[in-house]
Amino acid sequence: MNNINEIFSPLHLKTTILDLIDDEKRELAWELIDHYYSKAYALKHFDVLGYVAHKADKRDTYLKCAEAIYCLCENSEQLYIARANLYKAYNLMNYPEKAIFYIEKNLQMTPDDFETLCHKASNLSLMGKKKESEELLEYVEKLYPEKKDKFDSGFSGKYLREGKTSKGLLSFLEAEIKEHSLFEKQLKMKKWNGVITPGKILYVDACGGIGDQIINIRFFEKIKKYGMRPILVSSDTKFYRNINSLLVRHGHEILTDKILIDRTQKWTSMMTLPGYLGLKEHELWSGTYLTPLKNPKNKIPGIKPKIGIKCSGNPYFAQDEYRKIPIEKMLKILPKEADIFYIDEKPIDHPGVIDLSHMINSWEDTLDIIDQMDCIVSSCTSLVHAAAAIGKTTFVAVPIAEYYIWTTTKKDGSSPWHGNNLFVSRQTKVRDWEEPLNVIENKLKDFLRINYE
Repeated sequence: MNNINEIFSPLHLKTTILDLIDDEKRELAWELIDHYYSKAYALKHFDVLGYVAHKADKRDTYLKCAEAIYCLCENSEQLYIARANLYKAYNLMNYPEKAIFYIEKNLQMTPDDFETLCHKASNLSLMGKKKESEELLEYVEKLYPEKKDKFDSGFSGKYLREGKTSKGLLSFLEAEIKEHSLFEKQLKMKKWNGVITPGKILYVDACGGIGDQIINIRFFEKIKKYGMRPILVSSDTKFYRNINSLLVRHGHEILTDKILIDRTQKWTSMMTLPGYLGLKEHELWSGTYLTPLKNPKNKIPGIKPKIGIKCSGNPYFAQDEYRKIPIEKMLKILPKEADIFYIDEKPIDHPGVIDLSHMINSWEDTLDIIDQMDCIVSSCTSLVHAAAAIGKTTFVAVPIAEYYIWTTTKKDGSSPWHGNNLFVSRQTKVRDWEEPLNVIENKLKDFLRINYE
């Protein structure tokens, strides 16, 4: 393996990186990708690295590879493909204005290309230009009426803002609704379409992230009331094991051994539950549904107001770049008279916060810690959904990028997915957190004044 071209063999590197991802060794995969990036010099090297970086959600390296390939192209055909990879990489890194530049370059060559027009609409939306995005999609619909199902997700924000909750939700989750390799291809099972059949099992795929599971587990109670038996089909990996345990304690059935699935029953994706149940906005929230254990080992001493924070979520989540908030910006708006606790299992070394990572070994620990805070201030992470689910006062700063939880008819900072304990403050400019954090600062002052004066 001394020959660099052998090192960059598509078969060797792709197999190794995908194997590491499957084995939950994403951090090692990232290190390996960066190691070989430092040795790359030819177009074919960056091509292979760009592929595996994209698969591993190593977004910064994916962008660097796309930029390198663009500079090494030798003809117009290569440039066209390179620009497509480049605008996709800028999109992932939350630079929609840069993505638009290269999209326009390709549209000069193929003005009515379906995929390129859809990417332009997506990036216009990420820039906050939702009306322009939707108008472009309406134009695309006239050009390609037969492909409506492939870009209808671009209208999901519009549907949700109009109060068409089920339609907007199912449109947003288009990818989750499509054919599923395990349930449909391997197990040959039928997908549930929302028809209630008492006495039947409904297998629910634990799709999405931990936050999505916390958000949507509430709908199991509705399914149970209708006489069906929902079973969450999850994974027995370290990433899911703790949340599985928490949900079992709250009375939910979890299945991790796929061989035990009854193939005569139906299945659905967890995030689509409220959509297929046909729920309206006012039916999404019916009260708190998680409770902390209050384990004495998790007791946090102190008499000052306690504020729990988090500035970013899972770095391997594809949209993590959209929701990252620099910690200095968040600390700037927090009161000096309070103790600021950083709630994450990963250690943080910062003089402005108290690191609680040594206390967090499970989601049970996290709930206990949230319970002792006076309030939570966070970017869009699973922490805010857990806090809202137990009724803790929560302030969340969310990006321009529309997510089904935060896009509603509400214009007062409330969310129909949560109780009155949660307040939402949204970006109006891409990558600019100043405005939403300033709004939270004022709300936080009012909250502390009411509760401590």
